[in-house]
Amino acid sequence: MHALLYPGLAVLAWTAAGVRLTTTLRDGTGNPARHAVTGTFALLALTFTVSTPAVWAFADRAVGVDNIAALIAHLCVVGFSTSIQVLLLWWTNPPERAGRHSRYRLVALAVVVLVLVVLFGGVGPTDTHSTDFVATYAHRPQLAAYLLMYLAAFSAGLVDIIRICWPYARLVGPGWLRRGLRTTAVGAAVGLVYTLARVRDVVAAICWDDLPRLERLVPITASTGALLVIGGLTMPAWGPRLAAVPGTAHRIRLLRQLRPLWSALCAAVPAVRLAHDRRWWRPADRLHRRVIEIYDARLVLRPYLSEAVGDRARRHAEAGGLGGDDLAAVVEAAKLRAALAAMRADVRPRRPELPGPPDPALDEVREVEQLARVARAFATSPLVGAAVRETAEDAAGGGGGW
Repeated sequence: MHALLYPGLAVLAWTAAGVRLTTTLRDGTGNPARHAVTGTFALLALTFTVSTPAVWAFADRAVGVDNIAALIAHLCVVGFSTSIQVLLLWWTNPPERAGRHSRYRLVALAVVVLVLVVLFGGVGPTDTHSTDFVATYAHRPQLAAYLLMYLAAFSAGLVDIIRICWPYARLVGPGWLRRGLRTTAVGAAVGLVYTLARVRDVVAAICWDDLPRLERLVPITASTGALLVIGGLTMPAWGPRLAAVPGTAHRIRLLRQLRPLWSALCAAVPAVRLAHDRRWWRPADRLHRRVIEIYDARLVLRPYLSEAVGDRARRHAEAGGLGGDDLAAVVEAAKLRAALAAMRADVRPRRPELPGPPDPALDEVREVEQLARVARAFATSPLVGAAVRETAEDAAGGGGGW
């Protein structure tokens, strides 16, 4: 389990750290909160990296001290919890108060690091145990003291994270920041399950050696807690983008639906094509541009739009049981298709389109949806083709339909 969970979480945490570092360097900000975020992810990434069995064994050989990876991982975990506290303090307090309380926690971190290093040095000789180091040596009083000190410091940090996150989440408005703070608090609570399992194992190793260990629970709770914390701290950044995915997908569908009509109109009236701009790659901007170009082309085609074609298309649509927006889309599509043919032949209709009453106000979303209906009818509706063809036949036969 260690060989699967820990490398994956290490990659995830290193990626998050790299993204935050890139953002900080690009913005050139001296905001301590940004540095705390980067440090948080880097410490978490290092924790899971050295806890990976292969890296654990390599670190032991490279340093020449068995299980040195355990000390590195535990120091990173304590530093990780402290950096989250510093981050949250800068998020939730004025700079002066945040700076003062951050210094207190950094001093406490330095004391804890010193004590842990001293206690680890007194543990005595051990053999490399990358997955069961605690279970193997927890019966030693020196290691028990080391582990209890590490777990106490880590638990205090987790409790502080919950104490800061959960109440402050109620103060911010509904949104991704609130969700992120609560997710971080839940991750810290899961981390407390990890520390309690570790404390139980240490106490059991000293007092009740025959008590079964909770070693299987350790990697699951550690990984789950870390994943929730990573998600919570980054949620204000990726949450809005995730929420925008359905809207982006819908805009892409609309772009695809508008393409047949847009292509036909732009081919006939190339002057309506707007100049290229690097901003147009976004689906929302491309859709806005495409709608403008369709409307501009329709203005050029206005002298060729035929009321006769529209009337015939309306009769066909009503006979087919269409009504409302679908009927209006068929009528508009038939007029546009006939107008394109009329412009190519340079033939003006005998009954040109008359200015009608202004359409009821539509919001932009409904307007584009209706234009997409027109495009679908333009490309696929047999009613449109029938109306255009019959009107043209009447005109050719002298019926005056055009």
